[in-house]
Amino acid sequence: MAALATFILAHSGDAADPELIHWIKERLDQIFGPGPWAVVAVMGLAIFAIPVFVVVVYLLQAKRRSDFEHIDQETQEYEKAP
Repeated sequence: MAALATFILAHSGDAADPELIHWIKERLDQIFGPGPWAVVAVMGLAIFAIPVFVVVVYLLQAKRRSDFEHIDQETQEYEKAP
């Protein structure tokens, strides 16, 4: 418990290292160009794509599940027939 208290007290209150933030910004500008809208577009696309991917996978699994249940029902009907 004392180690946790020491860790919390030793933690710096700064949000981030300004030099690191500047370096990251320079690298992003080199990759995407000077326009900040390119980064906004890429991040927006990623944020939008994740839920779309989840919904597509869910729908594919739901279709697969319903196909399996349909096959299972046909098998049960076939087994019941004399």
